[in-house]
Amino acid sequence: MNEIEGTAVLVGLFALRCIAPLAITLCIGFLMNRLVDRWQAEDEAREQAGSIPLPVLEPSRSRGISLPSVAIPCWILKNCSEARQEECVARKQPGLPCWLVRLRYEGMLPKGCPDCPIYEENAALATGD
Repeated sequence: MNEIEGTAVLVGLFALRCIAPLAITLCIGFLMNRLVDRWQAEDEAREQAGSIPLPVLEPSRSRGISLPSVAIPCWILKNCSEARQEECVARKQPGLPCWLVRLRYEGMLPKGCPDCPIYEENAALATGD
């Protein structure tokens, strides 16, 4: 192997050892920035569309039970119209699960609640266990 071939091999190995990982890291960083920009654009579009921020429940001070966090409000899950949302009692108390508000307000559990994922997540609250 002559001196030029040896130098070419060393430069090639240097490129594989240092430059290739650097290029891959820069490429991943670029793609992550594009992803963050996309997420920010989606958030701005949601805000302009008038989406509601998802509520987080405060722990209940009575009887030592803690209420779950409601990830998706029922009016979004059921795709209620704006008119129906205005008259809904659950919408007026977004910090509580919808079925619990309606149970307290109406005195009985609505018929569709036992099959609802929001109810199934914490059905023990309905019985007081």
